[in-house]
Amino acid sequence: MPPVGDKPSLMTFLDVETVFHEFGNALQHMQTKQDEGLVAGIRGIEWDAVELPSQFMESWDTLMSIAKHYETWETLPEEIYQKLLAARTFRVGTLSLRQLKFATVALELHSKYVPGGSKLIYDVERRVSEKTQVLPLLEEDRFLCGFSHIFAGGYAVGYYSYKWEEVLSADAFSAFEDVGLNDDKV
Repeated sequence: MPPVGDKPSLMTFLDVETVFHEFGNALQHMQTKQDEGLVAGIRGIEWDAVELPSQFMESWDTLMSIAKHYETWETLPEEIYQKLLAARTFRVGTLSLRQLKFATVALELHSKYVPGGSKLIYDVERRVSEKTQVLPLLEEDRFLCGFSHIFAGGYAVGYYSYKWEEVLSADAFSAFEDVGLNDDKV
């Protein structure tokens, strides 16, 4: 959000999470040692791992060390921090189903769908939605018209990687947890 009057631009919890996610992408690009631009950054990385650094960076629990009131510099109260943690897992099952729906639709559209055939892309989405959504899809829903990740964003059939890399990221992060996140010697 832009600043308003004499109030500075402030970040929401989601904004902070997004900064860490995008910082993971930036690290991946900065760590490339390839001079050829067509395979530098994430361009030479398998889709199974392209989002791993981003999701890994979201795991770091640094909020308490950086969250300060913009005027008083007081740290975030523990009570609010605990509410943020609880909110992070609220309806996480529904969010997982949503990602599984997106991945399944992408896989089907890019592997089985016949353009110009008797089925519309919306028929595929509707069938998948019946298995992955608690509430039925609205008849007028046209989410796929704006699903740029699979049509214009480069992911295409690789959208499943978001869910898969969530698993890989949790596994990688657990190695840090095993030795102690605050252990400066590691």
